[in-house]
Amino acid sequence: MSVCLLASLCCKKDAEGAFDTELKKLVEASVKEPGCVAYELYQYKDDPVNYVIKEEWNNEDSLSAHMETPHYKYFVHISPVLLDKPAKVKILTRLV
Repeated sequence: MSVCLLASLCCKKDAEGAFDTELKKLVEASVKEPGCVAYELYQYKDDPVNYVIKEEWNNEDSLSAHMETPHYKYFVHISPVLLDKPAKVKILTRLV
């Protein structure tokens, strides 16, 4: 079964443009990775500093490989400057 990851992120109010740009770069590179089933970015309609990333990977190995890519490591490196608080990440296993 595939593995899903849900990440909730809240950027600083003065960092919205830069955060949006960096998230879109991350998504663009991630969807091209082997093992990526889906990599979707959402923004709260009523609170534009809040985002959700929904990822789906073929398996845990694919997710682990993603976390070793240069684009993922770059985003993790720069995100503390842009985030209002640490991201909340949950890993889920598809049951059906």
